[in-house]
Amino acid sequence: MIWRQAQVAGDTVVQGLSPEAVQALEGLHDIVVPPAVAWTPTTAGWYVLLAVVVAAAGWTALARHRTRVANRYRRDALEELAAIKSALGEHASRADALAGIPQLIKRVALSVASRAQAASLTGDAWLAFLDQAYGGDGFSSGPGRLIPELAYKPPERLEDVTEQQARDLLELVGVWIRSHDLSMSGGD
Repeated sequence: MIWRQAQVAGDTVVQGLSPEAVQALEGLHDIVVPPAVAWTPTTAGWYVLLAVVVAAAGWTALARHRTRVANRYRRDALEELAAIKSALGEHASRADALAGIPQLIKRVALSVASRAQAASLTGDAWLAFLDQAYGGDGFSSGPGRLIPELAYKPPERLEDVTEQQARDLLELVGVWIRSHDLSMSGGD
């Protein structure tokens, strides 16, 4: 049966229904909707957890920043090594680029180790220091044996260094820059 509502003097009257049905309908109430869930925590434990998470995130960010700042010299040295590598491809600047390799290594070592420890080293003692700093033997018995020759020969006399020797040395120097730990060799 179809029924309709009519508004009479402020009261809703349902027409077409029995009085019992109308009385049953008048006793109904709207659905009670619970209050919205709050976005803020309601107990102190959540605030403690939030403080711990924020502190851990801050500590992690600070540690990453310190590591990045501490390793800036490595990034700068690797950029300079890339410039040396590109200069080796040009015949006019090849000798100067080869002579720049020992200077780069010495500057990197001096930026981390104490001046008294690294500045005065030459020859085999210098090569042993470099090997100890990265845990290999590439300087004492590998392509790094060229370092003293590159450091002390005049640039015009460096033409006998082959392309393969130069590539191997650049690779070794790149590995050393990325992985050295001068605290192993007594650095400050």
